[in-house]
Amino acid sequence: MQLFSLKISAKPSLLYYSILTLLVPVTTVGAYADTGYVDAKVTQDNEASPTVRLEPIIVTANPLYRIDPSEDNEFYSANVATVGTKTPDYLENIPQSISVVTQSKINDLNIETLDQLAKRTTGLRVLQNDDGRSAIFSRGYEYDQYSIDGLPSPMSSNFGSVPNLAAFDRVEVMRGPSGLFNSASEVGGVVNLVRKRGRANGENTLKASFSHPKGFELSADVQGGVSQDDSLLGRTIIQYNQKDNPVVTKVGGDNNSNTTFYTSIDKYLSDTSRLGMGYLLQSRHITPNIGLPTNADKSLINLPNQDFYGANWNDFNNQSHDFFVDFTHRLDSQGIISLGTRYAKTEADYNYTFAGSALVNNKTNVTALGGDIKQDSLSADINLSQPFVTGKTQSEYVVGADYKRFNSDMQRASTRGLAKQLTADQINNLSPVDILQQAKQGQAGYRLSHEDNTLSETGVYAKVNYKPLDKVSLIAGGRVSHYQVDSENKLRNTHASTSDDKLTGYGAMVYELTPNINVYGSYTQVFTPQSVTNKNNEILKPREGEQIEIGVKGHWDDNLSARLSGYRMQDTNAAAVTQTRDLIALGEREMQGVELEVNGEILPNLQVSGGYSYLDSDIKQASNPRDDGIFLLMPKHTGNLWVNYQANDWFANPLTIGLGVNVIGDFSSSQGIQADGYQTWEAMLSYPFNDNLEGQLNIYNLFNDHHYVRVGSVDTFNIPDDERAVKASLTYKF
Repeated sequence: MQLFSLKISAKPSLLYYSILTLLVPVTTVGAYADTGYVDAKVTQDNEASPTVRLEPIIVTANPLYRIDPSEDNEFYSANVATVGTKTPDYLENIPQSISVVTQSKINDLNIETLDQLAKRTTGLRVLQNDDGRSAIFSRGYEYDQYSIDGLPSPMSSNFGSVPNLAAFDRVEVMRGPSGLFNSASEVGGVVNLVRKRGRANGENTLKASFSHPKGFELSADVQGGVSQDDSLLGRTIIQYNQKDNPVVTKVGGDNNSNTTFYTSIDKYLSDTSRLGMGYLLQSRHITPNIGLPTNADKSLINLPNQDFYGANWNDFNNQSHDFFVDFTHRLDSQGIISLGTRYAKTEADYNYTFAGSALVNNKTNVTALGGDIKQDSLSADINLSQPFVTGKTQSEYVVGADYKRFNSDMQRASTRGLAKQLTADQINNLSPVDILQQAKQGQAGYRLSHEDNTLSETGVYAKVNYKPLDKVSLIAGGRVSHYQVDSENKLRNTHASTSDDKLTGYGAMVYELTPNINVYGSYTQVFTPQSVTNKNNEILKPREGEQIEIGVKGHWDDNLSARLSGYRMQDTNAAAVTQTRDLIALGEREMQGVELEVNGEILPNLQVSGGYSYLDSDIKQASNPRDDGIFLLMPKHTGNLWVNYQANDWFANPLTIGLGVNVIGDFSSSQGIQADGYQTWEAMLSYPFNDNLEGQLNIYNLFNDHHYVRVGSVDTFNIPDDERAVKASLTYKF
């Protein structure tokens, strides 16, 4: 990666270079180099000489290990990312499929949670449930972790730990494995959320939103200097959201709500060093509604249908705490040393009912679940990124070490016989039952499990990006990991443990086809430890995955980017059930596909964000019906498009208009439930009444189309999409 690059719109001359010397100083703030955009016009105006006006000189400096916050502009395109590389680099230089969802797009969509965003992101598939409890998939695999500033912790739809977005400036999404920096992780990819940080001249906002069906949101974002010299910067964000689910509310269920509290402080110790700390609280309260049963012949119930096949006391609660400390120091050699730590603690409890069989004469059996989950994680990373020059080209290497420890203590209870042959109304009015407590007391028909699982991993890694020629980058890296898995069954009083060392490799080549377009190819390895045991109480060996990807990426004028990629992934050693009901590491799958994505301004005042994804899955050796059945829920064809136009001449202030569509192809479940493909339209209007006050109107499911977004079995997870919703917002900036 170059330290900086100059793009000059006129032919260079001695006079031009003199202007550059005078007008383009390179300054630093903390551990970062500023990016400058300069239009230089020189006019000589006196009696002896005529006026001479030179063409503009536009100087664009490539930020050295820095990304400006996306909230500083209104672009949908962000050309720099950190996911897949420890330090910021241009997207076209990172040889994997990466999207960056900017603050501008998040604001225009006016959404609150990561799963809401994923539904509108190219190449991602969401198995929808309540907001914050949906499963997010990429290339057929669920994201089981999410990172904040590169530091991971577990993410599970079952635990409701899909994060809110209020505390984050942008979302970086990598599709496919990142085994070099995230080795013990899922094959599908990595999601990295970048925290908002305080600035001395940053904008403060107050926001209120009201929606139909009934709901509201209140938020405040305050930032600024805490010290007189602005070397100490702080920021605090509070958001509360409450949303009515009409299906649940009509039977007396509570509204769904989520809360975010975030605070950060950054201390610039010198011109080259920064220390940061932060705390994030997220909580949600939900009345779970996990769909409709089918008819007895496995056909889906016709829509619209407002029946709720659950008790009005259904309940799910989640609360998480995140603590962050990071330190960055710029060396005299222009290298960067970074150190970061993250501790996360999550607690969840649930107690709810749903249909337990197909409908016969409008009646179904009742299944119930209860649980108490405690989860904590610690992750830390230290790395050095150092540029170096060989001949006439600049290269870079990265070396580092990391550590993570994930622990989950899970008590879960279920019964398939809570009640027999009830109508939806009768299920709504069931008397409250504490499912977990009944199972602990040994009530007949109840099943109880209590497991405590811990994954610990220590790794060292190195990567070199070597440029033998100006247009060619050769990238190679490797990682050595030592991991340990401990699995304890607290009911059987049994314990199993395994540990091993793993070497994962990474290699790629990037070629600059034109000044705006790069082509690339890459090979990536990853492994995923398993905690399941066989009949001999032995933990199965890790799943192993690899991916080959080729593609082309481009960017134009720093406000438009595009990519086209093709890939093939293999995943082996998934837990498979034998004829004797034992478990062995036998499952093998192969995924391949193509993705196309465009983000940014294609015409003046007209921005687009969208793409198309094709996915083909092949189960070489089946593991178990549920895991392999997930791939049936992945449509071969998906697409999304969001268009934003700013009309500057229609009114006194610019009016912004947004229109989008999300398209999903046909899909089915392992139980043979078939669902048609669908398309959902959305619209947005935004208008600034003055410099401080802005109004916005969002309409979701614009044409109130009725369709299923997910199918499961004959009894549950057949989930209709939300009906049309309208959200009006006022934002005050100061």
